[in-house]
Amino acid sequence: MNKNIAIFGGSFDPPHLGHLEIIKKALQQLEIDKLIVVPAYVSPFKEGHTAPPELRYRWLKTITAFDPRIEVSDIEIKKEGPSYTIDTVNHFAQFFDTIYLIIGADNLKDLHKWHRFDELDKKVRWVVATRNEESVPEGFIRLEIEMPISSTQLRKTIDPRWIPEPIRNDVVKFYSKKSKI
Repeated sequence: MNKNIAIFGGSFDPPHLGHLEIIKKALQQLEIDKLIVVPAYVSPFKEGHTAPPELRYRWLKTITAFDPRIEVSDIEIKKEGPSYTIDTVNHFAQFFDTIYLIIGADNLKDLHKWHRFDELDKKVRWVVATRNEESVPEGFIRLEIEMPISSTQLRKTIDPRWIPEPIRNDVVKFYSKKSKI
């Protein structure tokens, strides 16, 4: 087997240039054969999402088509319920030797609350995308990301400059309609 992957999961509601920068840096810095982007059906830490999962999945497929090493997986969408990272990791662990798990630095403070964290911690190599100068503890691989943007901000104020060009019009149109409801 001897293959290495990175998993980058999230809501991606909407996907933005910060997500794309994380993907590109991971492909450059990590010794991986494949990067798997996993949009959540619904995150266990959130009430729900603005954009439906199939739409977020389609947007991700569109913006990651530039590199054949990137796969967008619908494994969590097919479950149609809250997804736990440990279940996704266990699924891919059947096929790959080393799993890097990419998270944003904003997740560090609640990492210990993740479902079956101790088991997860033994199975992955943690990769942290820096954000707003939050400190990253020893033992975590750092991805230096200098993009002061979040999906939460974008849902409040859609700024097309932060949306990847191939999906920009679709995303702006979708969230503009939602904000008028």
